[in-house]
Amino acid sequence: MRIAILGAAGQTGSALIAEALARGHDVIALARSPERIAAEDPRVAKRRADAFDAPSVVAGLAGADAVVTTVGKLDLRDKRVNLNTAAHAAVLEGMAAHGIRRLVAISSFGAAQGVVRKGIRRKIYLFLRRKYYGDMHAMERQVLAAREHTVTVVRAPMLDNGPAEGRYEVETDPQRLPRGMRVSRADLARFILDDLEQPRYAGHTVALANPPA
Repeated sequence: MRIAILGAAGQTGSALIAEALARGHDVIALARSPERIAAEDPRVAKRRADAFDAPSVVAGLAGADAVVTTVGKLDLRDKRVNLNTAAHAAVLEGMAAHGIRRLVAISSFGAAQGVVRKGIRRKIYLFLRRKYYGDMHAMERQVLAAREHTVTVVRAPMLDNGPAEGRYEVETDPQRLPRGMRVSRADLARFILDDLEQPRYAGHTVALANPPA
């Protein structure tokens, strides 16, 4: 399989590239600054794609069999709150143009609505970033509404660079979240590649976390 990864220059993108290569897949690594993509394996094709430049995303997806998106705002001074919906509109356009059916979109616990949150700091953080997470929630609905594609949305909590534990809780009810509040990027990448190879959660929004100690 040739897997396009949007957001490949970030830490999560790097974990996805490593897991895909370990399983024998080829990778199209897409980033606004492709020179920042760390992978040097010849099976990784590096291409420029900017979430707010739809033609670059559409062109970058050429030749892919599946797409994984890991889109996040690094510059909090950037006031454009429609990052996720803009990026995924371009991704869906590119998938249609190139005949790609499979998409796994990484979302966040913060995008879940109707879920009771514990802790005043958490509530304040979510309030301050409500527009950002509101756009992420809209992205979830946007990609799942594209019935011509096979889509999985994966909500992740706080990410770390710990080793893969090989165990995690998966919540399939979009109105609930797992007990854990973290997951390693290695485990997230493993889960996503599992679902690409055998789409157990296609058509659903799921939440993933390492179980609490």
